[in-house]
Formats: sequence, C-alpha cells, structure tokens
Amino acid sequence: MEKDRTMPLVIIAIYLVLGFIKVYGQVYGRVVDTQNSPVPFANVLLLRASDGTLVTGTITEEDGGFLVDHDNPGLYMARVVNLGYSDYETETFALESSSVLMDLGILVLEESISQLDEVVLEAKRNWVQNTPEGRVINVQSSILTKGSNALQLLERLPGVILDHRDNQFSLNGQSGVTVLMNGRRVTMPMEDVMSLLESTLADNIEKVELLTSPSAQYDADGGAGIINIVFKKGLDQGSQWNFSGSLGYGYWEKSSSSLNYSYGKETLRLNAGYSWFHDHGKNGFEGSGSSFQPILGAPSQAVFSTYFNNNNNTHNINFGLGYQLSTNVEIGGEFIWNLANNLSISDVNNQRYIEGQDFFRSHLVTRGTSDKSNVIASLYLKTDVSERSDFMVDISYLDFKNDNPATTVSQYFNEAGEMFQPENEIFTDGNRGFSESAIHLGVLKLDYTHEFNKKVDVGFGFKGSYANNSNNSKVETNVDGFWEVDPRSQSVISSTEMLWALYGQFNMGIGENSKLRTGVRYEDWKRTLSSAEDDFSIHQFFPSVTYQYQLSENDQLNLNYNRRISRPSYSDLVTSLYYNDPTAIFTGNPLLRPGITNSLQMEYARNGFLAGISLQKEIDPIIRYQLTTTPQNDILVVSPQNADYQKSIGLYLNIPWQWSAWGKLNVSSTSAIRDYRISYSPDPAEKTYFYQSLNFNQTVSLPWGMDMEFSGWYNFDHYNGTNFTKGFGVLNFGLSKAFKNNWGTLQFSISDVFKSMKIDSHLSGMTPIVFDIDTHSTYRDESAFTRIFRITYSRSFGRASGKKSRDLEKEEFNRIN
Repeated sequence: MEKDRTMPLVIIAIYLVLGFIKVYGQVYGRVVDTQNSPVPFANVLLLRASDGTLVTGTITEEDGGFLVDHDNPGLYMARVVNLGYSDYETETFALESSSVLMDLGILVLEESISQLDEVVLEAKRNWVQNTPEGRVINVQSSILTKGSNALQLLERLPGVILDHRDNQFSLNGQSGVTVLMNGRRVTMPMEDVMSLLESTLADNIEKVELLTSPSAQYDADGGAGIINIVFKKGLDQGSQWNFSGSLGYGYWEKSSSSLNYSYGKETLRLNAGYSWFHDHGKNGFEGSGSSFQPILGAPSQAVFSTYFNNNNNTHNINFGLGYQLSTNVEIGGEFIWNLANNLSISDVNNQRYIEGQDFFRSHLVTRGTSDKSNVIASLYLKTDVSERSDFMVDISYLDFKNDNPATTVSQYFNEAGEMFQPENEIFTDGNRGFSESAIHLGVLKLDYTHEFNKKVDVGFGFKGSYANNSNNSKVETNVDGFWEVDPRSQSVISSTEMLWALYGQFNMGIGENSKLRTGVRYEDWKRTLSSAEDDFSIHQFFPSVTYQYQLSENDQLNLNYNRRISRPSYSDLVTSLYYNDPTAIFTGNPLLRPGITNSLQMEYARNGFLAGISLQKEIDPIIRYQLTTTPQNDILVVSPQNADYQKSIGLYLNIPWQWSAWGKLNVSSTSAIRDYRISYSPDPAEKTYFYQSLNFNQTVSLPWGMDMEFSGWYNFDHYNGTNFTKGFGVLNFGLSKAFKNNWGTLQFSISDVFKSMKIDSHLSGMTPIVFDIDTHSTYRDESAFTRIFRITYSRSFGRASGKKSRDLEKEEFNRIN
C-alpha cells in the first residue's frame, strides 16, 4: 500500500507550492551595452523611491530581457548592476495598481574598467533559461547541487528521465540521447557514461544545456537531443580558490571534497581543480512471475530479488588554460582525468516452483570490482582572420579503460532449507567472469565563421574522428571444483569507427523582427566489428531550420525543424554474452539499425515562460533490454531491439513565477500522445498512450542570509517496448546559510523526502512476450530504503575583478561544439 501513496504525496506537494501563486503586475524591459548587444545575467533591482529599499529583483535573460513582478502600488525606481559596467538607475516611476504592465524600454549600460576590491555582488541565475536550441539549466542556482554527483543532478532537471535499471537517458520522454562534456561527445557505451557521471562531482558544473533543436554545428547523433554538461571556467581577472566539503548518510556513508583554483589577467586565464567522491549505497529489485522456458522443461513460477552493495571511490583532476598569443591569436586546452574504483556485492535470491519437480531456492553472491580510468585532453587554436572572420582548430583525445572481474558463489536449498544440487546442469556451484575493455578516440575539428553584417553570418566546418575499441571477456563455470570456460561467453572483440562530417550554417535577420537559421550537416560514418561479417555504414544529410519572430520586445515565436540519428553503441552490437541468471543471457544485437528522427517544433517564449508543441516521428527507434530468444528457441536472450516506429504529438511548458520578493517557483511539464509499433515480440503489437511528466523548483529567501529550496519531479505511467512502468517521483529539500565577511556557505539537504524512489515494472505489460513470461518487479534506489541527508560547507578565497579580458571572454574557451 505504501507505494500507492507515492504519486499523491508528490502531486500534493506540487499543488501546495502552486497554491501560493497569485496574480502580480510586471515591470519589464531589456538591458544592452553601448554596442546594442544584450547583457545577460545583469542584476535588475526594483527599489522604493522614498528610501531606496529593495523590494524585489531578478536577472536578465540571454537576450538581455527581464521581467520583475510587483504587488503594491507606489513610486519606484529600477537599478541595473553588473560586473564590468557602471550602475544604471532609472527615473522614478509610478505603479498605480498590481495589474499595471510597466515597460522600461531599452536600458543601456556603459562599460567600467574599475576593479571591485572589497565589494562582492552575487545573484543567482534563473533556474531555467530558454534558447532557440533548447533550455539552459543553471544548476548552481540550486542548493541541492553541492555534494551531489552529476548523475543525481541530471535526474532533477526538467524533461530528463533516468532509467536506473537499464542505464539509459530519455529527454522529454524520447530515447536516443547524446551526452557531451564541454561540447565534446563522451564516446562510450551509455552504461559507462553513467558510471562516469556518477563519479563526477556536481560542484564543478556551471550549467547543463538540454538541446532539443541543435544546429548543424553539433553531431547529428542523438534522436531525442543532446545533454551538454558545461563545467566552470576560469576567472577573467584576478585569482580565487574555491573549496567545498560534504558529508552525508543514507543507507551507508557518503562524502566528497573539491578544491579549485582560478586565475585570469589580460592575456591569460587558467583553472585547475581536484575532487574526491565517495558513495557507499544500496539499490536493487525484487518481484515475481511465471514462464514456460524450454531449458527448465516445464512451466515454472519464481519469486526473486537482487540487491547491490556498491562502494564507489573516485578521484578527478581537471586543468584548463587559455592564452592570448597576440591581438588576433588565442591558444588553449583542457585536461580531465577520472579514476574510479567500485566494489559491488550483489545478493541474488530466487525461489523456483517448476511443475513436476521439487521446490528449490538458489542463493548467488557475486563480488565484483571495477577499475576505470578516463582521460579527455584537448588543444585549440583560434585566430581572427579579419575583423569579421574567425577560424578555429580543435584537437581532442579520449582514452578509456575498464577492468571488471567478478566471482559468483552459488548455493541451492530444498523446501526444508537443506543444501542440495539440482539435477539440471545449468545450476552450477558458481562462476567467475573477466572483462577488460578499452576505447581510444581522436577528433579533429575545423570551424570557420564570417559575419557579413550585423544581420547575416555564416559558419562552415569539418570534423573527423577515429576510434579503436576492444573487449576481452569470458565466463568460467565451477564444475566439481574445476573452472571451465563457457565457450558461448568467451570473446575477444575489436572494432574501429571512422566518421567525417561537413556542415554549413547560415544565419540571417529578416527585417526588424525575424531571424532565420538554416543548416545542413553531412556525415559519413563507418564501423567495423571483428565479430561481424559486414561493416556498418551511414552516409546521410541532416538538415536543421529555425525561424524566430519577435512579436514584441519580450515576446518571441520560434519554429524549428531538424533531422537526427540515434546510432547503436559499440556494446549494443557486440555478441559477447554475460549472465545474471542461469536461464538467460545478455548480449548485443549485430543486426541493430540506427534510428532516424524527424521533429517539428513551434514555441512561444516570454521572459522565461515557454510553451511549445512538437511533432516527432522516429523510424527504427532502439529499445534496450528487451526479452527475445535464439533461433533455436531454447534460451532467453536479453538484447537491444529496433521498434518499427514511434510517433508523438507533445506539449511542453516552462513557467517561472516570482510570486513575492522572497520566493520564486519554476514549473516544467511535458505531455504527449505517443504511438509505437514493435515486431520482435511473438506477435507484432502497437500501442497508443498518453505520456506526462512534471518538474518543479521552489526557492524561498529567508532572514539571516538563509535560503530554502524544494524541488521534485514525477513521471506518470509509460511504456518501454514490451514493458509497462508505473508512475514514480521524488521530492527533495535544501537549506543554506551564507555567513558574513566571506566566511562561506553551509548547506543541508534531504534527498527523497517521502522515500518514493521506487519503480514498478511489468514485463509483458504491453504485449505477451517469449516463453509466456509475465513478471512484476519493483526497483528501489537507495533513497527508497532511507532518506539521504547531506551537509556541505563551501568557501571562496581571493578576489575577482570586474574588468573583462578581451578575447578570452569568448565562449569557445568554455565550450567547443
């Protein structure tokens, strides 16, 4: 009965927060510099004219626009403050009633070269910012970020769904997501990407870009879109140390610490950091079901459970450098090294009732270690060919290694609890597995941009990459005290992957109110597998079009079209086998095809508010961890499969609301009607269903320099291939205290207040599957067993300047597409 209260509790919490909302008047405008360029992230303060006291405030969006809510008539003035600029103050103006819309027009800031010595101005960016390519989530605005890992952070973001059991992301309910770090693709199987994110401290992440309409500059891979994780960059001027330390406890202990140094001057900027992350936790699943598997010889029923004791320790080192060689040449690079060690102990209990045979129970304990090393290094050179043209060369290298041995000890008990050995030879005394894998990837990028005038610019580029992947794995079975290699599991597989791409991007202003961004990308991709007779290759064009129309100073209409691809990963294709049960094997699918997605979106945006409609059709979408069988119909096979298609009509909303001077709410919603068809089940099947997800973030400013935050999400019932998943969600809480005189910030957080992170699944919930398998199971993350409490202290030492460096201010240093 407890699990049935999950949805009401989370929904009630959301509605209680929404209940505080009432209608306010609004003051709006736009902030630009003397060159008429937008000034993003400037502080806009609404002050009482009588005494200059602060009433409320906000910060400007990427386009310089702002909107401030008010609820009392009177005389006011507005002040705009931003580092590197002189303060701007408006004349006194009157607000007659709370229904008034006051347009302050264009506010122009003049650049200031004076440095800020003892005065520190700090403001939180809006949680969600809208861009033509998607949404930017300013994660450092959340109290819950510090002390978390990157995977936990992503799960809290609007539109992002994490499948814990199957190690997959989806974006707005669509599968096929590509993960980037600082604009560079993380070319690893998704399960390894998630392990990397799980061992990456979120303290060092500046923002996350959720790109559902990326331009032609980006790789075409990722049918649902791109998740780009952008790490913090160095200072423009001055030097600063940043320290953060965290202690936590859930089912077991957790801790983390990080130390970062940033330095910047006129021609140089660098940042370096070290972080350590420890997480000892528990998760797992349990359930029951029935089947008729030929390997068992008769219909059977089973009650099963698998729980994991995971002890993860990670070290991260990062270094970034940018140097201005001359007035028009800049060089730089970055280095990221991640070393992770994970000790995992799984406890598997199965009770089997096989028709015509005696009951027996099996108990399997697997002890495995995983030692992973990941290095990402890059160098770039950027030169101003002319006043209006830039050329950039970027070279990057990725080196990934994973050594993953494991040993399983098996015991069997009869109905009386006495140990015995079942007659079927598949039930052995144990097994042990060995797996070593490596990925080496080199990438070269060339980008050229030219601005014809303020309304027209073009970009052209080339990308070439070469990857070498290898895997050496086997499973040995304990037979009468001797280890024998299972020939089905032994594999030494290697592959190469080559990609070259050309793109052209054309951006043009049409009249005073319209912009058109068109692009096309051509990709030639080829992968060879030592275990496959034929190569995999794709040669296709991927167009993208964005049309923007400025309805008014603060209202914008966007229309987007793009075509993208979801390529199968290396692990999706290889035919090496591994086991977690004697009756089933896990393997890749060498016949897997890439999925092709066409999407059309229309959006209306106003000062952070966003409403959009999307139409999507994907041919051959990839669905992982589906249950099929061999051509001989003798054993259960768990592998990725292609659905025939998936079509959807979606509505998505982002609603920010500063309902008082001390409280701000952001609510995001994704709704869709989906239809998909599969043919890999015993009988082809089609399903149409309604998909819904909710996400909210509520911040409240308290006295004494304190802030409070509630955030949560809920994903309603949905389907994945042949399986059905019930709705689930989480509510989190955070509290922070900023000490005076730069003595740092103390933060306290509770993850999963209601202990609701439980996922109920029904295998064959969409259509009957092979061997008449009908199974219900419940996955529990650690917070479903116990709330996770965490306390974090952070402090900055040193001094930053408000003076801007010239070309080192360029975004290319921070993100290379």
